[in-house]
Amino acid sequence: MEIYLTKMILNAQSRRVWNDLGNLQNLHRTISSAFPPIENEDGVPHHERRTPRNEFNLLHRLDFDGRGGTAVLLVQSTARPDWSFLHEDYAKKIECKAVHEQYAAIENGKLLLFRLQANPTKRIGKSDTVAAARFKEYEKGKNRRRVELIGDDNESVEEKQIKWLVRKGESAGFRLANVQIKTDVKNVASVAQGKISFGKSRNSPPLTFGSVVFEGVLQVTDAETFRDCMIRGIGSGKAYGFGLLSIAPSTD
Repeated sequence: MEIYLTKMILNAQSRRVWNDLGNLQNLHRTISSAFPPIENEDGVPHHERRTPRNEFNLLHRLDFDGRGGTAVLLVQSTARPDWSFLHEDYAKKIECKAVHEQYAAIENGKLLLFRLQANPTKRIGKSDTVAAARFKEYEKGKNRRRVELIGDDNESVEEKQIKWLVRKGESAGFRLANVQIKTDVKNVASVAQGKISFGKSRNSPPLTFGSVVFEGVLQVTDAETFRDCMIRGIGSGKAYGFGLLSIAPSTD
């Protein structure tokens, strides 16, 4: 399977860029425009519709450099994107490279630096009245009974977030290296980015995501499963900039 990674340095002076950064649906629409349109038959339920995101495994993330005021957009896909439709003032630089050979070379036991922006959530159980109380009436439904993680008297929110990632790693072919949950977190850290919220339409409630950036060191335990995880992403909210796992060789 071919895999492509685009690195785009956005032009902070572009009105088009600010329009996308101000609304995650606009950004998702812009990214999807770089790929062939997907046709769906009439009457297909929304959750079963084919989209560029699920057809081409689109993942993206916005990285900001607060000191330099630079915004970098990373886009990963299993089809080569065509960015020629973008206005000339949208990006200062666009680089697209194939990364499937690098991914294929990953082996069990490999230590890797990683970065992940995620939306850690938990599913509400019938007895979870505290979590259920945080769910608004219009959000209650079979497919939306998830809430962000919050701290309590037993564990901080950071500890819960790291445990969430540990669980994800168990099913995704990796483990976090040298993690100490209660007292110190070595080689992995979670940084809260606050809430990301934007309106869908006049008649629909806003979408709100809890954003957390994880950075640290992981060790590959199942290379095949890990590669599949990298292609498909981690956690929820993938259409809105969550789930892209970036890696680099570790010096450890």
